[in-house]
Amino acid sequence: MFLYLFRSSDQPLVIFGRSFSDRETLLGLVVTTIVVVFMTSVGSLLTSALTVGVAVVCLHGAFRVPDDLFLDEQEPANAGLLSFIGNSAAATSAAAASVVAGRV
Repeated sequence: MFLYLFRSSDQPLVIFGRSFSDRETLLGLVVTTIVVVFMTSVGSLLTSALTVGVAVVCLHGAFRVPDDLFLDEQEPANAGLLSFIGNSAAATSAAAASVVAGRV
């Protein structure tokens, strides 16, 4: 594919006296790439990587619990990771400002 994209496009490809169009050149390179990929170990590597990726996505979808994504109560929202959102953010920034002012 690299050779197809970076060759000069003003001249047609000529092999053994026969002139090939751009479409024939691209088709030949695609077929050659597919043959080389699956005749070497790269084909099995790509297939196994794709299989492992699909398995990971399926396992993630099977074990994910979407019930805990949205909080209806306000009390748990003010604790833990979400504590910096909302009213507690002002208190946190005021406390941080007083600590910084105390150091100066």
